[in-house]
Amino acid sequence: MKRAFSLIGVVAIVFVASGLLFGDDKDAKKDTKVVKQGNLPANYSKLGMSDEQKKKLRDIQGEYGPKIQALQDQIRELRKKERLAMEDVLTDTQKARLRELLLEKAPADREIKSNPPSK
Repeated sequence: MKRAFSLIGVVAIVFVASGLLFGDDKDAKKDTKVVKQGNLPANYSKLGMSDEQKKKLRDIQGEYGPKIQALQDQIRELRKKERLAMEDVLTDTQKARLRELLLEKAPADREIKSNPPSK
């Protein structure tokens, strides 16, 4: 009987420990700001720059990167709105035909994405 209680105690400790080890730390990761060390532009690594110059270039990339990303997101959203506005001009028959044409092309696109060519 004592052996059974000991076994239950050990199992309980293992469960508690595994929960702590494999717990969800999403909130902790959200608070930390990840600074991605960007690559230098093409051919910049061949210029023999000092570490200070490389740091300045990465700082510049860090400053402009989020701004560029925001603009790219804005462009993506505008293209989506443009596509929807253009579809509003089409008749129901034309919209149906457009969907058919897109679906004919879509399986080939999905196959390429799911099976990328090996390098």
